[in-house]
Amino acid sequence: MSGDPKAGKERILLISPGPKFNLEYSFFDRCSGLSKQYEGVILTSGPERKRCTFGDFEVICVGDAKGHSLFTFIWFIFKGLRLVLGGSFLRGERRFKLIGTYDPLKTGLVAFFLGLCSRIPYVVEVNGDYTSDALYVDIDSKLKRQARKWLLCKIEKLVLDHSSGVKLLYDSQIDYFLPLLNNAVITRFPDYVNTTNMENKGEEKQILFIGFPYYVKGVDILIKAFKSLSDQFPEWSLKILGYFPDMEELECAIDNHPQISYHPPVDPADIPEHIGRCGIFVLPSRTEAMGRVLIEAMASGKPRVGSNVGGIPTVITHNVDGFLFSPGDEADLASKLEILMADEAMRRRQGDAGLERYKIEFGNEQYFKRLSNFYQSVISCSS
Repeated sequence: MSGDPKAGKERILLISPGPKFNLEYSFFDRCSGLSKQYEGVILTSGPERKRCTFGDFEVICVGDAKGHSLFTFIWFIFKGLRLVLGGSFLRGERRFKLIGTYDPLKTGLVAFFLGLCSRIPYVVEVNGDYTSDALYVDIDSKLKRQARKWLLCKIEKLVLDHSSGVKLLYDSQIDYFLPLLNNAVITRFPDYVNTTNMENKGEEKQILFIGFPYYVKGVDILIKAFKSLSDQFPEWSLKILGYFPDMEELECAIDNHPQISYHPPVDPADIPEHIGRCGIFVLPSRTEAMGRVLIEAMASGKPRVGSNVGGIPTVITHNVDGFLFSPGDEADLASKLEILMADEAMRRRQGDAGLERYKIEFGNEQYFKRLSNFYQSVISCSS
């Protein structure tokens, strides 16, 4: 019997978009779960150049402190080609059986090129809806908005057409691009979400939002909805946590309101402290594939309010473990917030229901079982 712990495991190459500021937080649990059946390499980017090993996976991070997407894209291509075209093989390592990518655009295009050169099948995890006009509103020129949307949709179509497997977050996510050229394995299940240390740390009368960018995530809608209720609920506050390059836009919307505060972005490992103490978690996005923060809030036993768009309804069951409101409708959002702000028992019921659902549907064991079955189906079909 071989003493090599990697013996008998399929070798896979994963390409994860960055920047990743905390590699251990981002990859330790993921690699541990995957190492039960697979081994391989993960390529990513972050503020510092690093190499580390978690489980049976080597994580290689290119230093891209300024977030130059073109630089990272080129590095992914060259490093990926060295790995799949014999560099690893010459060192006595086995050939990769699969390439996995976590978005259908930048890293998806990398996987397309690597697959084209190596004939190794690749799978795409679709992480958004790039057909949504809400993603392009920050582009000043209408012509440029249309051109960028056209280009990104063409890239996504190319990547999906040549993939061997596609993972969705909700059923209609790629309807715009159907039919696909390849007879790809298509499946749907939630993304992996690191819920380490997520727990209910008590309730402060605070509504919490975490995310960016400003318009896409509907921060303006949330601020207006909360302002309409603030006099009625003077004991409640709204905290907005995220990265907003144009702080003037956010500050103008807040307008020095005494019950609304802004918190700069934090290390992912610090997120549990913020979610664990809030009273209500809100994600008012205009477009959203799933909303990882909603699962983090679910694992923390918090009531949630989200817009009824994209994949959000797959993680919030209306009037059971949270509320859904009509996208962009600040009055509807305000009405849902009012119900929860006024009813502590309902907040507790919804939070408890969400936590129980998380344990059944969204835990790590369920995720890695689905992912392994997906990878194995693609590898088997491509053999």
